[in-house]
Amino acid sequence: MVLRWFLLLPIVLGGFLVAGTLGSLATAAVGAWHLPGAGFSAALVVVILAYVAAPAVKLQTAFCMLIVGGGIAWWLLEPSFYPESYRDRGAYLPTHLPLVATYLGGLLGLCAVLVDHRRRRAAH
Repeated sequence: MVLRWFLLLPIVLGGFLVAGTLGSLATAAVGAWHLPGAGFSAALVVVILAYVAAPAVKLQTAFCMLIVGGGIAWWLLEPSFYPESYRDRGAYLPTHLPLVATYLGGLLGLCAVLVDHRRRRAAH
């Protein structure tokens, strides 16, 4: 069981990188600003992977990842500014959009985890 706790961090970090990259590529492919899509996807996957990979106290682990990830997101994304491609919408103006999208992804991940957790408890 100790090994599974040690594997939690690389699993979550790997999921963060893959989901963030794919989210960034997907939003850029549809012509939107890539940063909010990357943050949303990464936060969603980090919370869900923490729940799935934790050997015990799964719900608490997912919640802790949400809180820690929220702090890291604040540190990385504040302040954010609209990119140059948003000339008609205020390029280089400050915005909270990437941070809000990241938080929404994490909260959606927590909601999915809560649904699974309640389903499992009801089955026992």
